Parts: sequence; structure tokens; C-alpha cells
Amino acid sequence: MDEKKDNVTEFADTPEEDKETEKTSEVADRSSADTSAADTSVADTSVADTSADNKSAPDNETDDSVAEDDEDIYDDEEGNGEEDEEAEAARLEIKEKRRKDKRKKKTHGRLIFALIMVTLVISLAVLGAVAVITVSSEILGMGRSDTEFSVEIPENSGTEAIANILQSEGIIERPVIFRIYSKLKGADGTYIAGSHKLNPNMTYGDIIEALQKDAINPREFVNITFPEGIRLIDAAQKLEDAGVCDADEFIRVFNSTTFGFDFEKQVKSSSKKFYKMEGYFFPDTYQFYLEEDPKNVAKKVCKNFEYKVTPDMYGRMEDLGMTLDETITLASIVQAEASSSIDMKLVSSVFHNRLNNPDQFPLLQSDPTTNYVEAVIKPNLEIYSQSMCDAYDTYKGGGLPPGAICNPGIEAIQAVLYPRETDYYYFCSDLDTGEFFFATTLDEHEANLVKAHLVADPDE
Repeated sequence: MDEKKDNVTEFADTPEEDKETEKTSEVADRSSADTSAADTSVADTSVADTSADNKSAPDNETDDSVAEDDEDIYDDEEGNGEEDEEAEAARLEIKEKRRKDKRKKKTHGRLIFALIMVTLVISLAVLGAVAVITVSSEILGMGRSDTEFSVEIPENSGTEAIANILQSEGIIERPVIFRIYSKLKGADGTYIAGSHKLNPNMTYGDIIEALQKDAINPREFVNITFPEGIRLIDAAQKLEDAGVCDADEFIRVFNSTTFGFDFEKQVKSSSKKFYKMEGYFFPDTYQFYLEEDPKNVAKKVCKNFEYKVTPDMYGRMEDLGMTLDETITLASIVQAEASSSIDMKLVSSVFHNRLNNPDQFPLLQSDPTTNYVEAVIKPNLEIYSQSMCDAYDTYKGGGLPPGAICNPGIEAIQAVLYPRETDYYYFCSDLDTGEFFFATTLDEHEANLVKAHLVADPDE
């Protein structure tokens, strides 16, 4: 029993002893290896020393070569280090540049935004200032005419209707502002119907006060119809005969006063022009007060002309290369020559063809121009002027006369703007029947004169 236990005990201790044995063996092996390596090193050193003694010159060269290699390696390592430093510096520089660029972009964007905001603020300020000046000028009547007008306010007229009447009469320019002002002042519903004396340079307060007072005694009015082709001197006489105003005073005012209408800027004065505004008394039916101020009459006539001649007509004049004065002057001749719209367009084509071919046809040769000289200019010319008479007479003066010879209607104006396309250069008409005859050549025209019973038939 005891022997077995000892055997077991010895068997049990064996693995630990083996582990210690293995560790001891490993240490011994390492020690042996170190000793061997040391011996080998010593041997190598001895060999090297022996070799050095036997081969001194070649070994020196080898040592130098090795040294040079070591220096190259050192230089390479040093060079690589410098390159790394340069690369790092370049990277940092690029990074810094990008950062600065981003900062610049942000700054630039903020600057643009600031400029936009400043511009917007300035623009709004300017617009606001303009609006304030405009409204103030309107309310105060600044820079307006002091000409007095009689303004008729119908019964039961509201503020809006009154504002529109005031605008149409030239007393105010902006009805909306007047309506707002009237409402703010509590004046709506306080205006009295009838005739009121007003002028454009009155303030809104003065206008409201005038409209709140009793109207002038009701005035009688008269309707007068002026036919197409009426001469200015005859239209003025009709006004006087109807009790509206003095004929001579009206002619003076009509030819010397402007009322701010756009067309007036295109009506030119000339030393050879007899009546500056001949042609601009648009034929129509007008309503005037009896014993009216000639300025009010003239203004109403001008206002009607402004309304009748449309922007499309002005555009067509531009297409034809004609001024307003030239258009009205030629229309007055067409009006005096023909009565129907068809004949007007054919007559207009003859005059257009002659005007476009002045070398062959320098004269228009229109009989009504000669009649105007004899019936209007010569009897009413204070100081006789042969040059003026010759300029109006198209048998003597070339091209168009200096001014119109009557007041044309809308059909005559349209005939000038849209003539028929023909090759006619002559025309005549039968005075008894009113029939027109048109010709291209002089021979044809002479034959037409016979047909129109204007000359005797040479064959008879």
C-alpha cells in the first residue's frame, strides 16, 4: 500500500518537473546560442582583422564605399524629410488659401446683399419722395395755369363724377387724389350743382370751398354744328352770330393760346402761315354757354381735336413720313376738293403721287388753294404779303401750302392717311353732277376735261 502511494506521488509530480525541465532547457539553449553567436562574432572579428592585415588597400576602398553608401542613405533620409516638410507646408498653404477664399466669398456675398438693400432703400426713398411731391403739387395746384373757367356741375353729381368733370375741364389732373382728399375732409355730399368759376392753380381746399358755395346764376347754352370743310373765319362768325363770343377775339385767342394738349406741340408757327390753327377746329356739334369766355370756347375746341385724332393716326403719319401739320394741310385740300370718302381717297392718291414725284410734278395745282388766297388771306391780311399768297396758291408755290385752307373732317384725314394706290396724276370733276374723272397722262386729262364739261369739245 505504501509503495503504491509513493509511486503515485512520484507519477503525479512528473508534469511539473517536466515543465521546469523544459524551461531550464530553453534557458540553456538561449545561453548556448548567445555563446555561439559571441564566438562566431569573435571569429568573424578575427577573420576580419586577419583579412584587414592581408588586404589593406582593397579593404580601405570597401570601407570608403560603405561609408559613402551610409552617407547617401542619410542624405536620402534627410531629403525625404525635407520633401515631407515641403509637402506638408504646401498642403497647409492650400488649406489656408481655401479658407481665405471661403471667407472672401462670404464677404463678397454679404457686400452684394448690402448693396442690394441700400439700392432698394434708396429707390423706395426716391419713389416716396416723388409720390409726396406729386401729391403735394396736385393738392396745392403748383405750376398750374391761372386761367379761369366756368365748370358746370350737374344735379345729383357724386364726388367721383365731379372729380372726372374737374379733370376733363383741366382744373385737376388726378381725380383719385381729389376723391381721397374730399373724403378725408368730409366734403362728400356737400357740393352744389350749377356753374362755378374755377382755375387750375387753385388748391383742393379752395376748389372744394368754391363748389360748396351757391352756383352762379344758371346760364343759357346753345348747340352749334360746324360742317366739314368750314373755314376758321366762318366758324368764328357762327360763334358770334349765336351769341357765344366775339369772332375776332375768338380767332385771336384760338391762334395764340395753348392749353397743354399734346397735339399743340406739333402745330408749328410760320411767318408764311396765315392762321396757325386753321384746320384744328374739328367739325362737330358743340354746346357752348352764351356770352362765354373765348378761352373756354377755344379750349373745348382743342379738347375735341385731341380726342378725335387717335394714336393709330399718329402712327400712320410716322409710317408715311408726314407731320401732323402736313397731314391736316393735305386733308384740308382733299376736303375742299371732294365730298365722298371714295372720291377723297382717289383725290388723295393724286396729290400723294405728285408729292412723291416733285421733279415731274412740282405743283399740286389745286383750285381751292387759290380760292383761299382770294377769299380769306387777301381780304384779312393786315400787311399784304405776296410771298404768303404765293405759298398758299399751289399753282405758284411748290409742295404743300404753309397751312390748312379749311377744317377737315375725319374722312378727309383718313383719306390722306390711307389713299388708294393708283398711278393717277390728274383729276377733274363735273361741277353740275359732281362726277370725278382721273387720268395718268396729260392727254387723258384733257379728254376728261371735255367729259366734265369744263372745256369745249374741239371736235364740235
